[in-house]
Amino acid sequence: RIWTVRGLEHLPTEGGFILAPNHQSWIDSPILAAAVYRSIQKPLRFVAQSTKWKLFGGLPIDQNNRASVLDRAVEAVLQGHPVVIFPEGNSNTDPELRMAKTGVARLALRTGLPVIPVGIKGTRGISFWRSLIWFFSLVYPCHIEIGTPLHFPKTELDEHESVLLTDTTATILREISVVSGKSMPGEGAKQESHGIFWFIVWRLFRPLVQWRVRVYGIEHLPDRGPFIIAANHASYFDAPALSMAVFHAVGIQPMFPTKASVAEAFKNMLGQGGWQALGMLPLDMTDKSKVLQTAIDYLHRDGVIGIFPEGQRNKPSVNPNWQTEILKGKTGAVRLHIATGAPIIPVTIKAPKGLGIIEAVLKGLLPWKFTRVTFGPAMQLTNVPNTIETATKEDLERLTRQLMRTIATMSGLTYTY
Repeated sequence: RIWTVRGLEHLPTEGGFILAPNHQSWIDSPILAAAVYRSIQKPLRFVAQSTKWKLFGGLPIDQNNRASVLDRAVEAVLQGHPVVIFPEGNSNTDPELRMAKTGVARLALRTGLPVIPVGIKGTRGISFWRSLIWFFSLVYPCHIEIGTPLHFPKTELDEHESVLLTDTTATILREISVVSGKSMPGEGAKQESHGIFWFIVWRLFRPLVQWRVRVYGIEHLPDRGPFIIAANHASYFDAPALSMAVFHAVGIQPMFPTKASVAEAFKNMLGQGGWQALGMLPLDMTDKSKVLQTAIDYLHRDGVIGIFPEGQRNKPSVNPNWQTEILKGKTGAVRLHIATGAPIIPVTIKAPKGLGIIEAVLKGLLPWKFTRVTFGPAMQLTNVPNTIETATKEDLERLTRQLMRTIATMSGLTYTY
């Protein structure tokens, strides 16, 4: 059920430490334990509301003496056990974090040991009985992201403890917000509401076909946006396969710059949620200088942009050498990189060949045919201009050439331009 675990290298190799995750469901505790058990020396200890967790390493809170659990947590962490405290207290199904309690801050300040923020995604609202279905389903992938340790000096709390505890708690909660993707209290939800069509496509239809997409190199993807994925283009299913691969790896749906007329046609057929579910980001084609501005704005909002630098499918009608060479690349990807600083992740897609959409669909249904998506390391472009205004045509073509040669090499093809 855990599709990805990132940041295990941030866990200390010896001694006790404090894990501070967001909290969405009762299943967060066993999920977190399963994610880190191979990387820790001693069993986890959980500060828990219920005594039912005592058999599983829980430190239940005594409702008659709530402060006593902190003493037991201090004892456990000083003995070298990682101690888990959910700063939000009870589970929280809202899209933003709840105001945090001060238990994590108190434990950190009393012991001087590091606090490690943890983001848990994909467990929101999973009840005990629903978990039996959730465990065997593919609908809600679970992702764990472990942040970098936070260090606070060991302090004897005095009459000014309220200010110190408030500041320390706010710092911890802010880092949990970063790794969990949930907004801070009062800041509003980070995730946009996509509507019913998005839910149908990404929560119901996607799991049915996800197994047809083989994904490699997910370690090269950043944990969060903004970033740009630039891929070769040979099949009608390149965009869906690439969307599924990114969603599978980091739980984010990439958006693809699309001609406004095409996006409008899908909007008329499916509604606004339709083209959003299909990952279409309409471009303003009426002003050449503003064609990519929508994509730039989206990257500035920490989004993920998918782009096919070839501009169209590589097929016999446009390229006689389509089986051995990729098309000349357009400069959109490097323009976005220069304008926003977002890294470019080169991608190669190998899908069942289908020259027409009907042939592509038929081949895509064959059970032994798979689409393979491979992510490469972020591009290390050289001599990048400081701003898009100072970039010359020669700069854009030179950088695009670097990108396209990398994609061609990963694809086993050549780039002759």
